[in-house]
Amino acid sequence: MSATILFKRLILRAVLRDVNPMVARLISVSDDTELSDLHDVFQHVMGWSGDLGYSFRIHGKEFNSFRGRTRSKPLREFRLHCQEKFLYICDLLEDVGVGTPRNGHSGSAATEDRDPLCLGGRGAAPPESCGGPRGYRLMLKRQQQGATVNDPALVEATIQLLSATHPEEPASTWNLLRDAVREGWQNVDRRLLEHRPLEPTRFSLQEANERLEMLSRRGRIHL
Repeated sequence: MSATILFKRLILRAVLRDVNPMVARLISVSDDTELSDLHDVFQHVMGWSGDLGYSFRIHGKEFNSFRGRTRSKPLREFRLHCQEKFLYICDLLEDVGVGTPRNGHSGSAATEDRDPLCLGGRGAAPPESCGGPRGYRLMLKRQQQGATVNDPALVEATIQLLSATHPEEPASTWNLLRDAVREGWQNVDRRLLEHRPLEPTRFSLQEANERLEMLSRRGRIHL
């Protein structure tokens, strides 16, 4: 009979930085989870699927998907303490602040209980390719206020005011600004059509755990 291997489960609280309404997830993972697998856990618990790369910043050092030696490092080697924090950057765009709560270690368990779990959460994660926190804010504002958020008369009045206060700038400068504003809102509208309706306060614990269960069944977490 093979010996039972014991490990500790870590409880991590992940919060998206600079995103409002707040988006947070409370997850439980084994301390032998490697950083590459933790990236997969975060992706699935947030409902994301892209994989352009990731980076962890722990104890002042960076561990990313481009360095094979560091991406296989298990969590237990960092000896995380209660209430300690680290940074996870997903697709090199979304910043996720991660910390261990006051009771962030839940003790030892047998290997058959290794599967990651979502224990709770708040808010819907921004859609992928939304342009980061600022792009997401613009999408929410456009959805809430419609065309009034980009009133052409107000935009033109602002450009005219800038032109008057900077007479040395050529007319082409302001034409470029007009084009940039127009194209920017066109991009926002395109993203909204793709992801509408946005439900920023929605969170389903059941759906989060269904995605994690699917991840475990696919064998991407080393069981």
